Amino acid sequence: MHLGRQEKIPFPESYKGFRLIRIHGRVHAVPPTAHVERILSTPGMLDRHPAVLSAPTLAEVERLVDGWDEHAERTETLRQVADYDIVRHRGAFFAVPRSAGSVDLDVPGDRQRVGVISGTSAEELEKTVQRIAASTPVEFAGWLPIFSVSGNCGAHPQFKHTGNPPEGYRFTRSAPPAEKPRPLQSNHGLRARCVRVGQKLAKATRSAWFAVRSAFNFVRPQRGVTIATRVAVFVAFVRLLVTLLWRGCKPGAVLNFLQTRHLQSQLLLGRQDLVFLTSMPYTFGQNDWVIEIEDPTTLFYPLVQNGHTCGLSLADSPYFPIVKALLEADHCKAILTHMRSTAELVPALFKSEIIQKKVVYAPLGVRLPERWQRHDPRPADEPIHLLFINSWCQVPENFYVRGGLDVLEAFAILRKRYPQLRLTMRTALPALDDHYLRILEGGWVRIVNRFLTDEEMAELHTASDIYLLPAARVHIVSLLQAMSYGLAVVGSDGWGMEEYLENEQNGLVVRGRYGKASWADSEAGMLRENYEFTHTPDPEVVAGIVESVSRLVEDQNLRRRLGHAARADVQSKYNLESWNRGLKAALDRACGVAPERIVTLQRVETESRDARVPVCRDDACEVR
Repeated sequence: MHLGRQEKIPFPESYKGFRLIRIHGRVHAVPPTAHVERILSTPGMLDRHPAVLSAPTLAEVERLVDGWDEHAERTETLRQVADYDIVRHRGAFFAVPRSAGSVDLDVPGDRQRVGVISGTSAEELEKTVQRIAASTPVEFAGWLPIFSVSGNCGAHPQFKHTGNPPEGYRFTRSAPPAEKPRPLQSNHGLRARCVRVGQKLAKATRSAWFAVRSAFNFVRPQRGVTIATRVAVFVAFVRLLVTLLWRGCKPGAVLNFLQTRHLQSQLLLGRQDLVFLTSMPYTFGQNDWVIEIEDPTTLFYPLVQNGHTCGLSLADSPYFPIVKALLEADHCKAILTHMRSTAELVPALFKSEIIQKKVVYAPLGVRLPERWQRHDPRPADEPIHLLFINSWCQVPENFYVRGGLDVLEAFAILRKRYPQLRLTMRTALPALDDHYLRILEGGWVRIVNRFLTDEEMAELHTASDIYLLPAARVHIVSLLQAMSYGLAVVGSDGWGMEEYLENEQNGLVVRGRYGKASWADSEAGMLRENYEFTHTPDPEVVAGIVESVSRLVEDQNLRRRLGHAARADVQSKYNLESWNRGLKAALDRACGVAPERIVTLQRVETESRDARVPVCRDDACEVR
């Protein structure tokens, strides 16, 4: 058959009002009711936005569009209560602040950004809105642009608890409508250009440029930033600058520190009665603030970073007196932590009675999922699923810190003993040696390297049996989530892990991390970390994983006992109710609630030294 010239059939741009996009082997149809430009400009949103229809071929997408119910997709306002609109959207109910402006209810990040409340019915939401209307507002500052370049920790699952605040409080988010992101200003380019004329001249030039740029930024027009806000932030900036210089801090270090607070973020934050900061004290002190931290190192970020503190002396750092002054200031109301070790290290580090009194400790809590792994009896040859998960932000380098190489080495041994083993690794992979690529190619290893919805993550956990976390240090959310799903956890002895994972009780602990990759230096008050040890497999850790997994494979009762005990611990100890008691203690302290209502002081001797740390558990908070 002879075929000649044919006219090219163009791919249509739209169909019945839907925008059509053909990309990565699929055809997507964006409905006219959705934020089309936002969906197209945000990486990954086209694939996971609930409103977008998707199919392999154009014909299938057109059939989906033909069956689309426009009325079911629209948002219906049911009633107005206080400052909220209660709406029904896709069969779900939300209370949307009327000050929120345009918000995409299909995007969890958008709902969180403007403080949308979810509920099962309009009546339930009405009661919730009425209850929180009389509560004390606390501004959640995790939306600030500076956090987006700080591991995006403001959006980390660790802080999901702000969606369920303690009684008497509510978290607000005054973030302006999302704009096209702009890179945060940095001094690296300037420093590079000045290197030819010497380091001293570069520092002087950088400091002068920062002063000029800061003055310009205070008057540069910016949406949502009022004159009153500019004045308040400017006053706080000058007050902090003068205070730090008066206390003898080095001028160059002071200017560099103030620059890392990101002036534009401070202007956007504006004036709030009380601000909740996540991990890093990004503030000039223009607001009263409470901070939640996991370890002391993040108080110095980005000037000092985790994983590189094994040989440092924070007390000798030019930034030490700056951070100390910031924490001692009246504007810092409480330092909340879910790690007992951190609650002891912070006072030891700063040797300040003022700071010591601000530290509050409470074990973190997570939701208890309805679906979980019950470890019901099964045939011995039925597949047993191991699960390894990289960090929430899926940075490939964190594959090492989580113990990914040790897991692969151990699995290469285990799969020869137990052909029924399967390994799922939810991770972005760094560049690996051929040795590890051969292990992956050898079979029974599944790599999941994409965004997973909450439902998909839940399915991943419930379908697994054993959770592997031989990490350099604790990763609290990952650990508690695995425990909440009833998985048999094999963790390391890295710093902080054994505060939650008790060997032979609710999991198995593999030795080999503490003292090498991480450890608490109680004299210096520092968390010492050296992540370089994780860039090659540790024979002791590998052997520990092999031994622990072998026991769990051969003993179904052990697997079941540890998994059930882990879930029971989350239910009884590591739950949101217990955590909220500690959070409420910190917020009460910030709001000036009488001290006797916050803590009951009790002195307890420890082996190394006396410690006075507010501990919040059960029905009261006490100092230990």
